[in-house]
Formats: sequence, structure tokens, C-alpha cells
Amino acid sequence: MEESNQQNEENVEKISVLNTIFEDLVTDASDLVKDLYWGVKTYMFFGLITMLFGVQEIVYNIDLLQDRLYIPLFIGGVLMFSGIVQILNYFRLRSKYARLFKVQAELKKS
Repeated sequence: MEESNQQNEENVEKISVLNTIFEDLVTDASDLVKDLYWGVKTYMFFGLITMLFGVQEIVYNIDLLQDRLYIPLFIGGVLMFSGIVQILNYFRLRSKYARLFKVQAELKKS
């Protein structure tokens, strides 16, 4: 009997802590969505920057490629690949949170 009372008390404590967390989430939901939105946008920005660095690395060192030194090609290829991965991650996150962004935009208008 004491064990069930003790377990119930622990559950009540956990529920009160969770209620506090959820109250904070509700009050900060708008700011949280804005931060998430700009966090997702940075994937696109830095993906494009990284791809441009990859292209610049290859173009700037084109004369070394003619001498069969392929290290700049490898570095440029890795940079372009990581930029593409970041851009793909942007599209994945954008579609994942599209409904949330749409609700935020509607609330912003009203």
C-alpha cells in the first residue's frame, strides 16, 4: 500500500514538472517557431555558401589540375557535396515543419 502511495506521489511530482514545462512552451511557442524557421533557413544559406566555396576552389586551382594535382579537385568536390547535403537537409526540414510554419504565418497575419 505504501509503495503505491509513494509511486502516486512521484507521478504527481512528475506531472507538476511537466505542466510547468508545457506552460513555458505555450507562452514561448511563437518565439520557438520563429527560431526554428530561421534555423531551417540557415541550412539553405550555408549550403549555398559551401557549394560556392567548392566551385571557387576548383576554378581557382584549375592550373594545378592540368599538372595532375588533384587535391584541389578533391577538396572542391567535398565542399560541393557537403553543400548539397545541407541544401537537401533544408528541404527535408522545410517539408517536415511546413504545417507549423503555415500556422505561424496565419497567426502573424491576424
